[in-house]
Amino acid sequence: MARQQRIVTYIPRRPFESVDVNDALKAAPKKPTPDELASFSQMLQLLEGTHARPGVMTTVPDELTANFQTFLTEVAARPDAFPASVTGPLDVNPGANNTLEVKFDEKDLIGWAGSFFTWWRKLKKFPWTPPGAPERIGNDFRVAVLADWGTGLYGAPECAKAIAKDGKYQLVLHLGDVYYSGTDGELAERFTALWPAVPGAMNRALNGNHEMYTGGNAYWKALSAAPFNQSSSYFALENDNWLLACLDTAYAEHDLHGEQASWLKALADAAPQKKLVLFSHHQPYSLLDKQGPALIAKLSALLDGRIFAWYWGHEHHCIIYKAHPLWGLHGRCIGHSGFPYFREKKVLGEQPPATPDWKNLDGKNLVPGARVLDGKNEYVDEDGDQYGPNGYVTLEFSGTRLVEAYHLPDGKVVLKQQVK
Repeated sequence: MARQQRIVTYIPRRPFESVDVNDALKAAPKKPTPDELASFSQMLQLLEGTHARPGVMTTVPDELTANFQTFLTEVAARPDAFPASVTGPLDVNPGANNTLEVKFDEKDLIGWAGSFFTWWRKLKKFPWTPPGAPERIGNDFRVAVLADWGTGLYGAPECAKAIAKDGKYQLVLHLGDVYYSGTDGELAERFTALWPAVPGAMNRALNGNHEMYTGGNAYWKALSAAPFNQSSSYFALENDNWLLACLDTAYAEHDLHGEQASWLKALADAAPQKKLVLFSHHQPYSLLDKQGPALIAKLSALLDGRIFAWYWGHEHHCIIYKAHPLWGLHGRCIGHSGFPYFREKKVLGEQPPATPDWKNLDGKNLVPGARVLDGKNEYVDEDGDQYGPNGYVTLEFSGTRLVEAYHLPDGKVVLKQQVK
């Protein structure tokens, strides 16, 4: 039987001055160094800025933080494997959505800091492997795309059920991120166990920064086995009209490791008549998050109108950008498949619409204008109006036409349009 899903919440329950630091250090399996504690101080500051609410998963795109959250869920799952004097301060209680919630404060963190760093420093990256030739796909080809889906909670299981129920896909594709840090247990429980089974479909998964926080080894193991049977973390698919290139932007954070850029340029040059569509975890540009200058620099030779469309995750939003006025590409952020992301109230307003709807955003800072999907998250038990809706995207390639459909987790379509 699968273990209950576990989430981690940082609760500053008392002022740091009132924490009995000496008791915490005495209980620690390994005494933390000053630089380790300084790193944890920065981590706590990051967690405080996430709008964390008890009972709701939260994390930040930070390696140290994500790994410590994973570490605490393992402590909660296997308390007998750790000294009672250390596990005692942790609060492990039933939470919403059939979860266990692990709460911690400064004292708990001090007790575990040394042991955590010993584990963390042993992590190594998975081996880098170039792909083979592009895989051939039919001229009429339908794709279900998920991104930032690997929570095992909220709208994630419902997205999988809707995709499996539809069943008329030739490819099911994930654009990366399994939380908190992509360990074997997290990949098994939050990813492969819930992956939508579509008979006859190809299954593929891109690398995300959260998988790489533990070196990507669990991700590598998962993609090498059924149902993925994938030989590389980047690859291409093609038919008579389209070239679909799926990139690894996480092995090197928000960048293209190895020879990916030259590999992609060679593929594009060899098929100039085919429309080029990119898929990646990280964004090339954004109105609500960081920009991707390293990606743009590496792919500058193709930013002359050669790229028709680009789909990415990483940001936990659903955003449809206007065609880029300089590069011509159609950008899409679809990182809303499973994470309970906080609504951008300064952009969207205090209250969400009664039913999910699209809000226009003006372009700025050389980033084109866009529409962002806004609404209440129906899968967050409390304060659902503080979180945006989850969902997934269907792409239909038919001849030279590309039609995209934006779905809520139950499969309901909130927008369907041709990309042109």
